[in-house]
Amino acid sequence: MSTVETAAYAGRALDELPALWEGMARLVRAGMGITAFGANVLELPPDYTTDSHDEADSGQQELYVALRGAGTVVIGDARVALDGEHMVRVDAGIDRALASGPEGLRVLCIGGVPGAPYVAPEWSGV
Repeated sequence: MSTVETAAYAGRALDELPALWEGMARLVRAGMGITAFGANVLELPPDYTTDSHDEADSGQQELYVALRGAGTVVIGDARVALDGEHMVRVDAGIDRALASGPEGLRVLCIGGVPGAPYVAPEWSGV
């Protein structure tokens, strides 16, 4: 049994979470009933780079944690390591893209607006 849920906690397998973008993203926040912060898991294929975004509109600060594989967070001309030994925080208003290495990259993305209650973006589900 992979799904467990009570009023106080929830447990789910990654493949049980709602998916977006042909399965590239798993909606952790929506699938786990999280209301305090945003969280998603991205599964990037080998040697792939996401589109750049800056969170200027949302004001959201993001933390990226590699769960499997390795890659970088591309910030301007900088490539910041993202792997089992490195995590990366990026503030709102800073362009960033995720780039996977030759083995691909599974990354947990956690976000919220500093000092503000979390408001889920419309695209992220319930």
